[in-house]
Amino acid sequence: MNPILEPLTFPDKQVQEESNVSTLCECLFCSEMFDLKSSNDQILAHFLLTHKLVVADVKEIVDLKRYVDYWRPKFRECDPKAYCFVMEAENEKGEKEEYFMLAHELPEDQNLREKLQKEKLNLVLKQQQKERKDEEFSHSCLFCRKIFTGNRKVLFDHMNFDHNFSVGLPDNIVFVEEFLNLLDEKLAQNICLYCEKTFKDRTVLKEHMRKKIHKKINPHNKEYDKFYLVNYLEPGKSWKEIMDEFDEYCQNEDWSDWFEPETEAICLFCDFQSSAPDVLSQHIASHSNFDFLGLKKSFSIYQQIKIVNYVRRQVHEKKCILCDEQFESRDKLREHMQNFSHFKLPDRAVWDQSQYYFPTYENDALLCLLEDTIPDDSTETDQVTVIPEDTIINLKVVEEELLKLELIVKK
Repeated sequence: MNPILEPLTFPDKQVQEESNVSTLCECLFCSEMFDLKSSNDQILAHFLLTHKLVVADVKEIVDLKRYVDYWRPKFRECDPKAYCFVMEAENEKGEKEEYFMLAHELPEDQNLREKLQKEKLNLVLKQQQKERKDEEFSHSCLFCRKIFTGNRKVLFDHMNFDHNFSVGLPDNIVFVEEFLNLLDEKLAQNICLYCEKTFKDRTVLKEHMRKKIHKKINPHNKEYDKFYLVNYLEPGKSWKEIMDEFDEYCQNEDWSDWFEPETEAICLFCDFQSSAPDVLSQHIASHSNFDFLGLKKSFSIYQQIKIVNYVRRQVHEKKCILCDEQFESRDKLREHMQNFSHFKLPDRAVWDQSQYYFPTYENDALLCLLEDTIPDDSTETDQVTVIPEDTIINLKVVEEELLKLELIVKK
């Protein structure tokens, strides 16, 4: 069971050339210059107001500068009527004026847009391949400042498992260094990455993101679009629009003949998989002497969840579940636990913590195989009462509940 996350970009020489290209763009008709780095609005407004030219569906053009560079010599050599749609409209004085429009309905314009899109996609895919193989990557965690070197996947896994912050699969992300620097900059300004509110200091920000479950990026912020591969697949559509279309398709599609395969759960200590609870329990017992079946008989469903997540975390970090000693590999960890009979749980205080309500791995199928076998009328001290963040708490009621729990524990 592999954790989650992954990204993409351009080949060495081409990437450097791309990054060094000026964002200044000269008008199609005159010598006026515009900087396209932050926005295309100024040059488009200039086209319309000064030269009566409209560029349709601009968001479908992946590289406006190269698009303008292509048309500039043509427009300066010939009348725009040779390449554009021509429309007539009345001005404020009631006089008729001609307007020109470039649109993908024109064959030459459509071919240019498709050519630019394919070239961009190829560059992005090559960059993704380069980043996936890059072992010289180095960047600090966005939250604990621990520095990670080697493959970028290690950093993304760390942020996902240790800080519950996920930006998706690393292989779906591109321009990783720039992406992380952008997130770093926002956090340094105490800006929440999801709701984008600004807070007075880092501590308040962290508490806000934790309580509101805002440890994710804002899907409506177009600033992030360039870092996701899906945005290069279909020009003019963001990843959110594509996913909305897919969701709509799924709702309208007839899935009556769909066969859902049984989910394979993975052993706590090795890579063995099975969808049958008894087979998996028998495997765990025979290969590790860990009484997985005994968990269901001795512990509540809440405690079972904590135990599974605790063991998962320890094994993921290559630490013994009993003595907490760390090893270089999972093989050495298993050898140690076998030799010293450490396939057993430590004191309850070690694993019975609220942090282990959260799964170590996303979609851990083993958690679905757990069963609550303790009778309903049995004493249960491990259930959790969830209080909404904005609820006003009656202290007297809380004190009474705590007193009841204390009496139960003493019994």
